[in-house]
Amino acid sequence: MNFLRLNPDNQRNGYACKLVCIGLLLQGLAGCSDNNAKLPAVGQPFPLSALKQLENVGGEKVDFSNKTLLINFWATWCTPCRSEMPDLQRLTDSLDPQRYAVIGVSVDDDINLVREFMLQHQIRFPILQDRDLRLAVELLGIETYPETFIVSPQGTITKRIIGIIRWDQNNVESVFESTRQTGSTTPNDTLNG
Repeated sequence: MNFLRLNPDNQRNGYACKLVCIGLLLQGLAGCSDNNAKLPAVGQPFPLSALKQLENVGGEKVDFSNKTLLINFWATWCTPCRSEMPDLQRLTDSLDPQRYAVIGVSVDDDINLVREFMLQHQIRFPILQDRDLRLAVELLGIETYPETFIVSPQGTITKRIIGIIRWDQNNVESVFESTRQTGSTTPNDTLNG
């Protein structure tokens, strides 16, 4: 039981250990700073200029002007994303294309996987590719897929939806209509699917 006895060397080592632990704790707390404060939130502008710079997987022109946008970030390796895409296509088919646009943003590395998925599932709405994750992670702070933004015709984020949603439900169009009429909503309009 000699190892349990406190001697001056053990006490100094104990203090050093406590100081190291406190230092690590403080470093950890500093690392937990709120970097999300810099990220755009509901009521703030969506970085449309960064969106316009992304590669268009399908090659068709994407018209953002004066429309309410549904911008869905997804990946072919994400099972919830894959199941949500047909709903988004049905929603696209039901919306007035003069007033609304559904845009997918794939974070896949391989553009051919995205194209294959689009063909297999008959996805016809525009899909852009954010291969380097600059828009998804650096500018928007996305950590979970799918994640969807509703953006007013003025370019303001009106909803941020984390997770899967059944987009072909009847109440979804009312989300767009309220966005279109007001141009913005309150910060409590972040949804979790």
